[in-house]
Amino acid sequence: MDFVGLLSGLKENLMKINWESIYKKDFISFKDCYLTCDGYCCKNFFGSGFKLLNQNAVVLPMLEGEYEYYKNQGGIYNISKEAKREEFSFGDKKLVLYYLSCECRGLCNPHCLRPLICRIYPYFPIVNIQGDILDFYPASLMDLFFGSIKNHQCTLVREYQEELKTQLNESLKELLCYPLFVFIFRLMEIVAKHLQESLQNQCIDSLNEKERAEFLRKLEWNLLSRKAWNNQRFKEKANGIYQEMVAHYGEFL
Repeated sequence: MDFVGLLSGLKENLMKINWESIYKKDFISFKDCYLTCDGYCCKNFFGSGFKLLNQNAVVLPMLEGEYEYYKNQGGIYNISKEAKREEFSFGDKKLVLYYLSCECRGLCNPHCLRPLICRIYPYFPIVNIQGDILDFYPASLMDLFFGSIKNHQCTLVREYQEELKTQLNESLKELLCYPLFVFIFRLMEIVAKHLQESLQNQCIDSLNEKERAEFLRKLEWNLLSRKAWNNQRFKEKANGIYQEMVAHYGEFL
Protein backbone atom coordinates (compact mmCIF):
# COMPACT_ATOMS: atom_id res chain seq x y z
CA MET A 1 0.00 0.00 0.00
CA ASP A 2 1.35 3.44 -0.90
CA PHE A 3 1.64 6.24 1.65
CA VAL A 4 -1.52 8.02 0.44
CA GLY A 5 -3.44 4.75 0.65
CA LEU A 6 -2.10 4.13 4.15
CA LEU A 7 -3.20 7.57 5.33
CA SER A 8 -6.60 7.06 3.74
CA GLY A 9 -6.99 3.74 5.56
CA LEU A 10 -5.96 5.25 8.89
CA LYS A 11 -8.41 8.12 8.44
CA GLU A 12 -11.22 5.69 7.59
CA ASN A 13 -10.52 3.65 10.72
CA LEU A 14 -10.45 6.78 12.87
CA MET A 15 -13.83 7.87 11.51
CA LYS A 16 -15.43 4.43 11.88
CA ILE A 17 -18.13 4.78 14.52
CA ASN A 18 -17.90 2.46 17.52
CA TRP A 19 -21.57 1.51 17.84
CA GLU A 20 -20.81 -1.12 20.48
CA SER A 21 -19.46 1.59 22.77
CA ILE A 22 -22.41 3.89 22.02
CA TYR A 23 -24.95 1.14 22.76
CA LYS A 24 -23.35 0.48 26.15
CA LYS A 25 -23.98 4.07 27.20
CA ASP A 26 -26.92 5.72 28.94
CA PHE A 27 -26.70 9.28 27.69
CA ILE A 28 -29.09 10.47 30.37
CA SER A 29 -29.82 8.88 33.72
CA PHE A 30 -33.05 9.58 35.60
CA LYS A 31 -34.23 6.43 37.34
CA ASP A 32 -37.76 5.31 36.43
CA CYS A 33 -38.66 8.68 34.90
CA TYR A 34 -41.27 6.88 32.74
CA LEU A 35 -43.35 6.32 35.87
CA THR A 36 -43.91 10.07 36.17
CA CYS A 37 -45.23 10.63 32.62
CA ASP A 38 -46.85 7.32 31.64
CA GLY A 39 -44.03 6.64 29.18
CA TYR A 40 -44.70 9.79 27.15
CA CYS A 41 -41.56 9.53 25.00
CA CYS A 42 -42.47 6.02 23.79
CA LYS A 43 -45.90 6.89 22.44
CA ASN A 44 -47.29 8.66 19.40
CA PHE A 45 -48.79 11.35 21.58
CA PHE A 46 -50.42 13.25 18.69
CA GLY A 47 -51.49 10.03 16.98
CA SER A 48 -55.19 10.31 17.75
CA GLY A 49 -55.30 13.45 15.60
CA PHE A 50 -53.88 11.72 12.52
CA LYS A 51 -56.01 10.21 9.77
CA LEU A 52 -53.43 8.54 7.52
CA LEU A 53 -50.29 7.98 9.60
CA ASN A 54 -50.14 5.08 12.05
CA GLN A 55 -51.75 6.42 15.22
CA ASN A 56 -49.82 4.10 17.52
CA ALA A 57 -46.34 4.00 16.03
CA VAL A 58 -43.28 6.09 16.86
CA VAL A 59 -40.85 6.45 13.95
CA LEU A 60 -37.20 6.04 14.98
CA PRO A 61 -34.52 7.18 12.49
CA MET A 62 -31.19 5.35 12.43
CA LEU A 63 -27.96 5.88 10.54
CA GLU A 64 -26.97 3.00 8.27
CA GLY A 65 -24.08 1.94 10.51
CA GLU A 66 -26.33 1.97 13.56
CA TYR A 67 -28.98 -0.08 11.81
CA GLU A 68 -26.41 -2.66 10.71
CA TYR A 69 -25.10 -2.96 14.29
CA TYR A 70 -28.66 -3.17 15.64
CA LYS A 71 -29.56 -5.97 13.21
CA ASN A 72 -26.33 -7.86 13.89
CA GLN A 73 -27.21 -7.83 17.60
CA GLY A 74 -30.61 -9.38 16.84
CA GLY A 75 -32.74 -6.24 17.00
CA ILE A 76 -35.73 -5.59 19.24
CA TYR A 77 -37.90 -8.71 19.19
CA ASN A 78 -41.22 -6.93 19.44
CA ILE A 79 -40.53 -4.68 16.45
CA SER A 80 -41.50 -6.96 13.62
CA LYS A 81 -42.17 -4.49 10.82
CA GLU A 82 -39.36 -4.16 8.27
CA ALA A 83 -37.46 -0.88 8.55
CA LYS A 84 -37.81 1.58 5.69
CA ARG A 85 -34.62 2.63 3.92
CA GLU A 86 -33.97 6.04 2.38
CA GLU A 87 -31.01 7.55 0.55
CA PHE A 88 -30.02 11.21 0.37
CA SER A 89 -27.50 12.39 -2.21
CA PHE A 90 -24.68 14.83 -1.47
CA GLY A 91 -22.72 15.12 -4.68
CA ASP A 92 -21.56 11.59 -5.49
CA LYS A 93 -21.94 10.48 -1.86
CA LYS A 94 -24.97 8.98 -0.13
CA LEU A 95 -26.38 9.38 3.35
CA VAL A 96 -28.51 6.33 4.16
CA LEU A 97 -31.14 6.32 6.91
CA TYR A 98 -33.40 3.56 8.19
CA TYR A 99 -36.70 4.16 9.97
CA LEU A 100 -38.05 1.74 12.57
CA SER A 101 -41.79 1.80 13.21
CA CYS A 102 -42.07 1.14 16.95
CA GLU A 103 -45.27 0.29 18.82
CA CYS A 104 -43.57 -1.12 21.93
CA ARG A 105 -44.80 1.73 24.15
CA GLY A 106 -41.63 1.53 26.26
CA LEU A 107 -41.59 -2.26 26.52
CA CYS A 108 -38.84 -2.82 23.92
CA ASN A 109 -37.14 -6.19 24.33
CA PRO A 110 -34.22 -6.13 24.82
CA HIS A 111 -34.15 -2.59 26.14
CA CYS A 112 -30.37 -2.44 25.63
CA LEU A 113 -30.93 -2.30 21.84
CA ARG A 114 -33.09 0.81 21.83
CA PRO A 115 -31.87 3.22 19.12
CA LEU A 116 -29.67 6.22 19.75
CA ILE A 117 -32.53 8.68 19.24
CA CYS A 118 -34.28 7.07 22.24
CA ARG A 119 -31.14 7.29 24.35
CA ILE A 120 -30.65 11.04 23.89
CA TYR A 121 -34.36 12.03 24.08
CA PRO A 122 -35.69 14.64 24.82
CA TYR A 123 -32.95 16.74 23.17
CA PHE A 124 -30.35 16.73 20.44
CA PRO A 125 -27.45 19.21 20.49
CA ILE A 126 -27.18 22.32 18.35
CA VAL A 127 -23.50 22.30 17.33
CA ASN A 128 -21.04 24.37 15.34
CA ILE A 129 -18.72 22.92 12.72
CA GLN A 130 -16.12 22.09 15.38
CA GLY A 131 -18.68 19.99 17.26
CA ASP A 132 -19.04 22.39 20.18
CA ILE A 133 -22.49 22.25 21.81
CA LEU A 134 -24.15 25.64 21.60
CA ASP A 135 -27.66 24.73 22.74
CA PHE A 136 -30.24 21.94 22.71
CA TYR A 137 -33.38 21.37 20.65
CA PRO A 138 -36.28 18.89 20.85
CA ALA A 139 -35.24 15.46 19.55
CA SER A 140 -38.80 14.59 18.56
CA LEU A 141 -40.53 16.46 15.74
CA MET A 142 -43.71 16.34 17.81
CA ASP A 143 -42.04 18.20 20.68
CA LEU A 144 -41.30 21.20 18.47
CA PHE A 145 -44.74 22.69 19.00
CA PHE A 146 -44.93 23.35 22.73
CA GLY A 147 -44.87 27.05 23.51
CA SER A 148 -44.15 26.60 27.21
CA ILE A 149 -42.15 23.89 28.95
CA LYS A 150 -44.78 24.01 31.71
CA ASN A 151 -47.16 22.30 29.28
CA HIS A 152 -44.67 19.69 28.12
CA GLN A 153 -45.60 16.10 28.93
CA CYS A 154 -41.99 15.00 29.59
CA THR A 155 -41.13 15.37 33.28
CA LEU A 156 -37.44 15.84 32.49
CA VAL A 157 -38.16 18.83 30.26
CA ARG A 158 -40.52 20.39 32.82
CA GLU A 159 -38.60 19.79 36.02
CA TYR A 160 -35.00 18.69 35.38
CA GLN A 161 -33.93 20.67 32.33
CA GLU A 162 -30.64 21.98 33.69
CA GLU A 163 -29.49 18.64 35.07
CA LEU A 164 -30.56 16.98 31.82
CA LYS A 165 -28.49 19.38 29.72
CA THR A 166 -25.50 18.97 32.04
CA GLN A 167 -25.62 15.20 31.54
CA LEU A 168 -25.95 15.51 27.75
CA ASN A 169 -23.10 18.03 27.55
CA GLU A 170 -20.84 15.37 29.01
CA SER A 171 -22.24 12.18 27.47
CA LEU A 172 -22.44 13.48 23.89
CA LYS A 173 -18.69 14.17 23.72
CA GLU A 174 -18.05 10.67 22.38
CA LEU A 175 -20.42 11.22 19.45
CA LEU A 176 -19.09 14.67 18.60
CA CYS A 177 -15.62 13.26 17.93
CA TYR A 178 -17.07 11.89 14.68
CA PRO A 179 -17.64 14.29 11.74
CA LEU A 180 -20.70 12.29 10.70
CA PHE A 181 -22.49 13.10 13.96
CA VAL A 182 -21.56 16.77 13.73
CA PHE A 183 -23.08 16.72 10.24
CA ILE A 184 -26.21 14.86 11.36
CA PHE A 185 -26.90 17.18 14.28
CA ARG A 186 -26.44 20.23 12.03
CA LEU A 187 -28.90 18.69 9.56
CA MET A 188 -31.35 17.91 12.36
CA GLU A 189 -31.37 21.57 13.30
CA ILE A 190 -32.53 22.72 9.86
CA VAL A 191 -34.98 19.79 9.56
CA ALA A 192 -36.64 20.88 12.82
CA LYS A 193 -36.64 24.60 12.12
CA HIS A 194 -37.99 24.24 8.58
CA LEU A 195 -40.89 22.15 9.89
CA GLN A 196 -41.67 24.81 12.48
CA GLU A 197 -41.58 27.51 9.80
CA SER A 198 -43.81 25.47 7.50
CA LEU A 199 -46.42 25.42 10.27
CA GLN A 200 -46.02 29.16 11.00
CA ASN A 201 -44.27 28.43 14.31
CA GLN A 202 -47.61 27.60 15.91
CA CYS A 203 -47.72 26.21 19.43
CA ILE A 204 -50.21 23.43 20.04
CA ASP A 205 -50.60 24.26 23.72
CA SER A 206 -52.08 27.67 22.83
CA LEU A 207 -54.75 26.30 20.45
CA ASN A 208 -58.39 25.53 21.16
CA GLU A 209 -59.85 22.15 20.21
CA LYS A 210 -60.85 23.17 16.68
CA GLU A 211 -57.53 24.91 16.00
CA ARG A 212 -55.63 21.90 17.37
CA ALA A 213 -57.45 19.53 15.00
CA GLU A 214 -56.60 21.77 12.04
CA PHE A 215 -52.99 22.06 13.18
CA LEU A 216 -52.62 18.26 13.40
CA ARG A 217 -54.14 17.92 9.93
CA LYS A 218 -51.50 20.30 8.57
CA LEU A 219 -48.73 18.58 10.53
CA GLU A 220 -49.73 15.18 9.17
CA TRP A 221 -49.78 16.55 5.62
CA ASN A 222 -46.33 18.10 6.12
CA LEU A 223 -44.93 14.79 7.36
CA LEU A 224 -46.47 12.83 4.48
CA SER A 225 -45.66 15.31 1.71
CA ARG A 226 -42.38 16.55 3.22
CA LYS A 227 -43.47 20.01 2.21
CA ALA A 228 -41.09 21.61 4.71
CA TRP A 229 -38.07 19.93 3.14
CA ASN A 230 -38.94 19.30 -0.51
CA ASN A 231 -37.90 22.75 -1.62
CA GLN A 232 -34.83 24.42 -3.05
CA ARG A 233 -34.10 26.53 0.03
CA PHE A 234 -33.84 23.50 2.30
CA LYS A 235 -31.77 21.51 -0.21
CA GLU A 236 -29.34 24.39 -0.65
CA LYS A 237 -28.93 24.71 3.14
CA ALA A 238 -28.32 20.96 3.52
CA ASN A 239 -25.78 20.89 0.70
CA GLY A 240 -24.13 24.02 2.10
CA ILE A 241 -23.63 22.27 5.45
CA TYR A 242 -22.17 19.24 3.68
CA GLN A 243 -19.71 21.37 1.68
CA GLU A 244 -18.62 23.20 4.85
CA MET A 245 -18.07 19.87 6.59
CA VAL A 246 -15.97 18.48 3.74
CA ALA A 247 -13.88 21.65 3.62
CA HIS A 248 -13.24 21.34 7.38
CA TYR A 249 -12.87 17.56 7.86
CA GLY A 250 -12.34 16.09 4.39
CA GLU A 251 -14.76 13.53 3.00
CA PHE A 252 -16.65 11.68 5.76
CA LEU A 253 -19.69 10.05 4.12
